[in-house]
Amino acid sequence: MRRTTGTVLIGLGAFLLVTAPALHFIVAPSLMRAPADYYTHSVLRAENVTYFNIEDMEQYEGVTVEANATARGDVEASTDAAAQEGGYVVWDQFTWVTDIEREFAISSNSRRTAHDAVTAEAVDCCDAAIDEDTSVVQTGLAFKFPFFAEQRDYEFYDTRIQEARPIEFVGVEEIDGIEVYRYEQRIEPTEIEERVLPAELLGVEPDEEGGTDVTADMMYSIVRTYWIDPVTGTPLDQSEDQYQALAVDGEERMTVFDGNLRFTEDTIQDRIAASERGRTMLPLLRTTLPVAFLVAGPVLIAIGLVLSFGRRPAHRG
Repeated sequence: MRRTTGTVLIGLGAFLLVTAPALHFIVAPSLMRAPADYYTHSVLRAENVTYFNIEDMEQYEGVTVEANATARGDVEASTDAAAQEGGYVVWDQFTWVTDIEREFAISSNSRRTAHDAVTAEAVDCCDAAIDEDTSVVQTGLAFKFPFFAEQRDYEFYDTRIQEARPIEFVGVEEIDGIEVYRYEQRIEPTEIEERVLPAELLGVEPDEEGGTDVTADMMYSIVRTYWIDPVTGTPLDQSEDQYQALAVDGEERMTVFDGNLRFTEDTIQDRIAASERGRTMLPLLRTTLPVAFLVAGPVLIAIGLVLSFGRRPAHRG
């Protein structure tokens, strides 16, 4: 009986030693991939917003604004040869910003991004585009952070300036008892486009004598903040303190948008729920169980050897 028990313990210990690296290097990484069939709807809200309504050529202040962002994975594109070979997934996002009281669509934009399913880095593939412009090359992080995000700076892509800029790690915080990493990206005023507008609207002289229009520069700046679940790389909260203004000859003439959009509480709770499984399972499979198995395996083998080959107590009589 001792020898049978010892053999079982030796086998179990060996199994744990073999399973430990398999969990860490094979099972856990197989789950650390952004899904091709991803779908999410996020709502960001801002109070006391100032914006210029181009429809009635009037500036409004003290407005409540909502941004609705829908992201959906393109399963077919994510499973084609190019995406499969590179390990990419393709997601499409459409965002529209609305003055709630007036039901006026302030702005909208779309993006299509192929990104590495593990690192979350954007890649130039699969008809990626910003507002249907496929000539734009997206780089850096796009929709999320990598699995097991680090306490360091990353490059994060901004669709308005169409460049990746540093997003800095600034500290560790908590959301509903969940540890999150806070990252901030600051983009100083940058010209993003030119617009021809009535000179009278901006209170300046026309470009040409006898004309009525002037060419103005659209200036854009933002402080973007992400609160990231470091295990899954999922944003649990997000804010975008955005400012846009029209300038002529380097002088600001009109505020086009000034507001700080942030996830609603419902969106935060949706993100927490959606990331819960990964947040629980990945550390268990990647660290907790492998370490436990590596500790328990040799112990079981040692006990098994003692039971199988150790000296048996002598029988009296």
